[in-house]
Amino acid sequence: MPKRSADGEEGSSHSKRRRLADHPSLKSNVEEISSAHQLQSILAFKQDAGPETKRCIHAFKIFLESIAYGQDEGLKSTRRRILYEYLQLQPFSHSEDEGTYAFDVVKTWNFAQSNNESLFATVTSVLALFLKAISHHIEFRQYGRSICHLLLQKDHLMLLERALSAQKSKDQLITATLRLLTEIVAFDGGSSAKRVYRAKDTTLKRLDTFLGLRNDVKIAAPNTRRKPSIRHIALRYLFAHLKLQDYGAKIEILGNGKLLRSVFQGIKEDSPSIIHEILDAVKDDILKDEKIPRRIKGRCFTDLNLGSIASLYGYHTDGNAVQGAESSHKPESIPDRAHAFLLSVCTTPDYGLLVAGSAPHTHTQGDEDEKSQFQDNDGLGSLHNGASRPKAIKNHTLASFLQMLRPYADDMQRNLTLAVFQAAPELVGDYFYRRKSFSFDPKLTATWVGLAAFLLSTINLPVQDLEDPSESHSLLPPPASGVLEGILPSPLSSRIVSRCLSQNVSLIKFFAIKILSAAFIKFAVVVDYFRSCESQSRTERLEERWKLGISSLVENFSQRCPDMSHIITVFRNSGPQDIVLREASARLLSLYYRHLPQTALQQKFDASTVLSGAINNSALTAQLLEESPLGSMVLEHLIDVARCSPDIRWWQKPADNRLSLFGSGLRRCATQADESTSRSLETLLQSALVEGITISPEQGNQLMAFMLRSLKKAEEWQPTDTLFEFLDDCLIRLSKKGVMYQQNLLNELATIHLPTESHADYPGGQLLMVVMEQWPFIQQSAIEPDLENISRWLSRFFLLLEQVKGMVQLLGHVSGRIESTTSNKKCKRLLKGSSEKQFALSLKDQPLQRQSPKSAPPVMLQQSRSREVHAPNETWRSPSPPAPEGEDHPGLGKWKQVDVEEGIVDGAVGSLILCLCSKHGDIRKQALMQLRAWMRKLQGSQYSEKEAVYLLAGELVETAATRIADGAIPYFAGVAAAEFCLVLSNPLHSLYAKVNRFLNKAPTWQVEKMPSYWVDQILMHLPTNDDAHYKEMGWLLNLLIEGLRTEADMELYRRCPVVERLLSLFASPSLQPPYQERILTFLFRCSHVNGSTTLITRYSLLSWVRSAIAEGTVTGPQASALERLARKCVASCDQGRVGDWSGGRIVDTPSAEQSNGHA
Repeated sequence: MPKRSADGEEGSSHSKRRRLADHPSLKSNVEEISSAHQLQSILAFKQDAGPETKRCIHAFKIFLESIAYGQDEGLKSTRRRILYEYLQLQPFSHSEDEGTYAFDVVKTWNFAQSNNESLFATVTSVLALFLKAISHHIEFRQYGRSICHLLLQKDHLMLLERALSAQKSKDQLITATLRLLTEIVAFDGGSSAKRVYRAKDTTLKRLDTFLGLRNDVKIAAPNTRRKPSIRHIALRYLFAHLKLQDYGAKIEILGNGKLLRSVFQGIKEDSPSIIHEILDAVKDDILKDEKIPRRIKGRCFTDLNLGSIASLYGYHTDGNAVQGAESSHKPESIPDRAHAFLLSVCTTPDYGLLVAGSAPHTHTQGDEDEKSQFQDNDGLGSLHNGASRPKAIKNHTLASFLQMLRPYADDMQRNLTLAVFQAAPELVGDYFYRRKSFSFDPKLTATWVGLAAFLLSTINLPVQDLEDPSESHSLLPPPASGVLEGILPSPLSSRIVSRCLSQNVSLIKFFAIKILSAAFIKFAVVVDYFRSCESQSRTERLEERWKLGISSLVENFSQRCPDMSHIITVFRNSGPQDIVLREASARLLSLYYRHLPQTALQQKFDASTVLSGAINNSALTAQLLEESPLGSMVLEHLIDVARCSPDIRWWQKPADNRLSLFGSGLRRCATQADESTSRSLETLLQSALVEGITISPEQGNQLMAFMLRSLKKAEEWQPTDTLFEFLDDCLIRLSKKGVMYQQNLLNELATIHLPTESHADYPGGQLLMVVMEQWPFIQQSAIEPDLENISRWLSRFFLLLEQVKGMVQLLGHVSGRIESTTSNKKCKRLLKGSSEKQFALSLKDQPLQRQSPKSAPPVMLQQSRSREVHAPNETWRSPSPPAPEGEDHPGLGKWKQVDVEEGIVDGAVGSLILCLCSKHGDIRKQALMQLRAWMRKLQGSQYSEKEAVYLLAGELVETAATRIADGAIPYFAGVAAAEFCLVLSNPLHSLYAKVNRFLNKAPTWQVEKMPSYWVDQILMHLPTNDDAHYKEMGWLLNLLIEGLRTEADMELYRRCPVVERLLSLFASPSLQPPYQERILTFLFRCSHVNGSTTLITRYSLLSWVRSAIAEGTVTGPQASALERLARKCVASCDQGRVGDWSGGRIVDTPSAEQSNGHA
């Protein structure tokens, strides 16, 4: 027999059962409830699960729906009153600890569980609807609470457990049960929530499974109402717990990772209303709950959960679909909502996911133990070109989550990634290191353009966590490789960028150049910060570390940048039609010259020819200036290049031009005086004029102003090309034979009986000599209009020079000589200034302002100046005594927390070495054992200088092994060993060769002779590099000061000729004040370790101070410092011994006044 089809669904063999509310027999027999007694009669318990019971339950359901969802307030009030009267007729027990089966619906529910599953599900949903209908009315509060307690009794919990254990296909039973539990939790503001959670083994059973059961269709058809899925009901149930449970219960719920994973897993398949509901509940009930600890909040967002939320970036819905009751939800799109949610979670430290203070740009001594765990492996000496493996980071979850994003394909994902980078800069290096598939090989595809935009945005991020160096003087430089990842990420290797610049596609080359330009700008900011920290360092050791940091950063950056020849090629190949690319490449060239001058000067780039071509191509320049400011910007960048280049040929005429580079620039400034580019060019020309014709900056400033003012276009006159050629020829002659024309000027001054002592009183005098010499020749070669034009210019030039005091008589003599050789009468008249009355009046109304010289030495010369010597302090403070040895010795274990190279650079190994100098024998023995363990670690490392450092450590161990049992190693030897480690870590150090020679002398050290050895090697021998004498001297003085901490160290210095050498060095006339201050610091340190008696009796310190003040060797603050030193020594010396030594003659300390009197 064939299977019978469902009613009304002919032809369908598997259609769903009709909903009970839609059954025609029930609709026709629904009884309208009008009184409490009628309701009591309808709900009276019957041991029957037949149609009559279903009809009565259905009537009660419709009655409750009219109360819960009805629109007629009058009808709702009437039916609430009927319901209240009905409840009063029920014999409820009002004790919260006792329940009763008097509620007829509960009896029916209890009966149906074993007789009719469909009726059981219906009654369960009616109970949920009952609680929902009375939940917000206080008169029902006691009845509702009693029913909630009744339903949570043991017998009924077994019914709930049986329902929650049903098969997944029985969705009506499961959803009804979850609704009932949700209403129990939410009733009366969560008064029964604790009871529900107390039975969590039953009430939360399989909740993670239910959260994964969703309907097959994500978007319902228009104007239809979709049945809520089990997942949707389970979500509401879970969120009710999170909203209403107490602190402890919420912590336990959030500790269940399966629940939260089920909430977010597959969220992309949910409807928009469910997604909004999830994000709202998580934000309001978890993230904004201040009682929940940050660590608990952070556990809620694993990388998988974040990845599920990020999948909403690809969420798309039909804009015309109406989702029933969901259509009135927020108009905000799902991708926008997900983006805002992820931004707040990933960048707000209070939400628990982001670990703040993770920027790698600063490192303080106070936080060295903590921060050393999160520093980059490379340290300051990282000189490789690839990506380095980062050390442990704090934000592990964010690091894993970022790998799931596609910032190159979606703007929102790119913005999220950049926001995380800005909040946690440590993740930049980790991201690119772990992103092995991040290839930037040049291919003009949408993916490559997205990658380029993402890298450019990453580089443009502001540098984070740069503290004020004046406020934090204990800053240590961060590892160069860690900082470099934020400046020029590792995918942008020199090879890859060079390939991009070699492509024929302009867009690829443009992106590569823009990325490099942004990297140079950020690099300059970081280097400036490093230099500020260096200048603010309180100790020489810190200053040396910042110098090493700067050199390492510059070298790493220069190695990662492509060869400048590629940029030169791009610039040369970009014509007027590629003005955007030409401007970008010109800007990058100027950045190379400004920030990497050594690299730029190694290239063969003829800046003179390029700048001359840019200035002289007037037609193209004018066109570009009319259409776009890019043409002017190109010239501005080339001016910056010329300012940094030392080999610009200003006075040489190119083969295709009748003017020199200086003459072309002068014409450009004179014809476009109001342009900002011309003002920059004017400053550059003034500097070239000062250097080219050997005049003072003041004279160059005046002469440049006079020439430009005289060449300015007037209403009836403008300079011709012949005039510029004549003036340019005169200036070229002056640059080549400046001495001859200077002597001619002196002869002319002597002829007219003018003083010749101060040449600065005659600005432009040498130029006048050249003009006077060349005037007869120009009359022969120039045509009459051009000669008249030159004569008129000379008249204007003479009028300007007359404003200088003392020039009138010389001008009269020169103009007379020129007029006497002029045959053209009109030119004679013009030379007398008869046609320049208007110009003369303008000079009276607007006199020429003599500005201070604007010229400055080239940037490259400024950068090459030595920064070793600083100006002496105006008020020199007496140094404090050496710090006593601490009770704890962190150096014994600090080296274990960092790698070998970082331990050397950051001082962890130096701290371990100084433990050998401890006064405690146990500390010395532990230090020796730890040093041997570190040697084993060093031997197995990949450190490039491990052989030299291993030799140093071995000699130190052999030396200490024979001495520490009898006493401590002198601090000088310990400090020297620590400094040797730093020297050996930098092969470019000026003492690298001397330290290696010392290590090759013997397998052990004679520590008693070490001070005299190094004093002799540095003060009595030539330095390794010609310009490193003062560097080595400063290193020695710091070593002597840091090595003087105890009386034993003073005794060691007494046996060696250290103090005598330093006193003699102090009196050297060539010694600079900063080094005199270091010697004073050493002498004060001697007085702090009971060395005053030795200074007075052995070295006659008081007589030495008196003679130094009397002879004027020291003055000002240093003289007063010597007086304080003498008083300090007299006050702290052994008075009896000094008195016997001096025969009682030392009573007063020397002073400046006494010394002057003796003199």
